[in-house]
Amino acid sequence: MCGMNKKLKIGILGCANIAEKYAINAFKAINNAEVVGIASRDPEKAKKWASRFNIRAEQSYDAMIASSGIDAVYIPLPIGLHEEWVIGAASAGKHIICEKSLTDSFDSALKIIESCRSNGVVLYENFMSDFHPQHEKVLASIKSGKIGRPFVFRSNFGFNLSDKHNFRFDKKLGGGSLNDEGAHLVFMARKIFGEEPITVTCNLLHKKADGVDIQGSAMLEFPEARTALLAFSYCSEYQNNYSVWGSQGIINVASAYSIAPRVRPSLSLIKIENYKEVVTDIKVSAVNQFELIFHDFCDTVLNKGKRAKKIASIYKQILAQAKVLEAMRRSSVENRKVVVNEIRD
Repeated sequence: MCGMNKKLKIGILGCANIAEKYAINAFKAINNAEVVGIASRDPEKAKKWASRFNIRAEQSYDAMIASSGIDAVYIPLPIGLHEEWVIGAASAGKHIICEKSLTDSFDSALKIIESCRSNGVVLYENFMSDFHPQHEKVLASIKSGKIGRPFVFRSNFGFNLSDKHNFRFDKKLGGGSLNDEGAHLVFMARKIFGEEPITVTCNLLHKKADGVDIQGSAMLEFPEARTALLAFSYCSEYQNNYSVWGSQGIINVASAYSIAPRVRPSLSLIKIENYKEVVTDIKVSAVNQFELIFHDFCDTVLNKGKRAKKIASIYKQILAQAKVLEAMRRSSVENRKVVVNEIRD
């Protein structure tokens, strides 16, 4: 059915802030999607949102995934609810784009991928920064030798989360800074180095009351003596950046993960010449990274028959990401360096 449509019919599963601020409008802006409806645990809230965005309201999440008028669902629910509703949507034959992190354990990721494979549906984990062209500029600069051999990736992502009732502080809902913020840093380190880490060492600070991690740091060791140094926090001054240090220069990315659609990214190449720092700006256009990943998701679904290799690669990347996060959790709990391949499929 989808392959004959020019537009993928999208249902929104949950009235989340990210859906209101970015996702719904991004789907409406692209030429291969049509936002059809929204569902909420609170039917009245769904009706209000439906009226505001000129879409229909479904009575429940179950009704949404059962709807014959929906091809795919966007899931912006808390992480702890992802497994239930991704598998539910897959079982109903619906394609899925789910907010990151996909889930809070590697075993859960395996269950999700198996369900999507067996039901023949496409699954995207919404790391929207993957599609922002600023990172391709970084990779192109590295490939062209502008910083020599890159050997350290350093990244910080954090903010002061003052609302103590926020779902991010709820362990049952998959809360925690590693799943929420640290996942971005792991994803980008893997993207920039183009390989998987061999070992991880991670230190997480947990709330004593419920065990939710509110801050963390990690070292990921990659082949050829390359290292990623990561820090993330719910109780810090705002940070959202990364740098790549090479044998002949450094690239700084000022706004790495959360970047507004109209903001032109600030990238800089730093080199030392005659003992003086020389800074060169790298020009990048402002884009809506949600629109870019949503368009790619819809295009993949609409051309699913021709995209078997791409879909298999996406599943592989999702599991690789989940494996690293699981190794980081184990490292923190056991207070030791963990070999990533200890985490078995």
